[in-house]
Amino acid sequence: MSAIVSLRGVSKLFPVQGSKRSQRTEPVRAVDDVTLDIDEGTVVGIVGYSGAGKSTLVRLLNGLERPTEGQVFVKGQDISSLPEGQLRKVRAGIGMIFQQFNLLKSRTVFGNVAYPLKVAGWPKEKIKPRVDELLEFVGIADKSRSYPRRLSGGQQQRVGIARALANAPDILLADEATSALDPETTRDVLRLLLRINKELGTTVVVITHEMHVVREICDTVVMMESGRVVEAGPTYSVFADPQSASTQRFVSTAVHGTPGSDTVSRLAAAHPGQLVSIGISESAPTPLVAATFERHGVGSSVVFGGVTEIQNKILGTLTYELTGSDASIDAALAELGDVTAVERQIPTAARADSAVPHLPVPAIAGE
Repeated sequence: MSAIVSLRGVSKLFPVQGSKRSQRTEPVRAVDDVTLDIDEGTVVGIVGYSGAGKSTLVRLLNGLERPTEGQVFVKGQDISSLPEGQLRKVRAGIGMIFQQFNLLKSRTVFGNVAYPLKVAGWPKEKIKPRVDELLEFVGIADKSRSYPRRLSGGQQQRVGIARALANAPDILLADEATSALDPETTRDVLRLLLRINKELGTTVVVITHEMHVVREICDTVVMMESGRVVEAGPTYSVFADPQSASTQRFVSTAVHGTPGSDTVSRLAAAHPGQLVSIGISESAPTPLVAATFERHGVGSSVVFGGVTEIQNKILGTLTYELTGSDASIDAALAELGDVTAVERQIPTAARADSAVPHLPVPAIAGE
């Protein structure tokens, strides 16, 4: 698989103007020494908290910002120092959708989607069938004559997507494209982006601070912090074994983890057996866990947690109440500890006096 976009040692610095309150004039590094490849035909999620440099990075990808240092390659061409006239040709192959839709209020849905075709010099007789095709593809063919103000947020975003696809771009950049939408509409838009990728072969780059967006559609995730890439890799691997503290915090919002101390205390009050959290993954699915407990004569029931699906693979954490002899439970957990994360949950009040061993927690197996 070849890279359609490559960044090599890219930094973007913005000067800070002095003021009466602050005389700081040193530049701010919005993007700091980023080297990254985006493979053709994939869906890539670029994730980070506010101020991480995500939006600056996406503007570097389409040439709206030029790097202070380093090079940006699009389809093998270094766009870092191209004159504006040549940059416009590159941008014609890059579609862009936005959080606030950025539709032209004075134009109908048809007019909004037709606009980039007119700018590109399409003959009039070819514009209508192309717009009709796009509106049918995104599911709003019946809204052709409507104005944006008459549309829901989801419908407006579909107009934005149709407009971004007008010139059949090879790359589609989605900058926080679902942040202003409700959960159900977000799912619809994500399914549409995935369809664009699968059916049209378009490379999709999703800029987001929402880890569930990455979980739903992305092949690869790139985690940014303070302008730098702190972690990158296949989505399942990153979710299963996050390395950086930032990634761990993000993943915890989308994948069930171990219960907090207060929850453990409540669970212990309701369940007299031993509480143990088990990492559920491709290498340790729930049937394997259940069979291991059964083989050792250990009774088990799930009392907390959940399992989700990432790239068609299961991932999550389940907390079990275990009953049986200590020796049987220890043997079962030792066996499971060879393939997944195992953590005994001890109520806070009991920790100081507990003689129950705390098993080491190996990383959940990734790919």
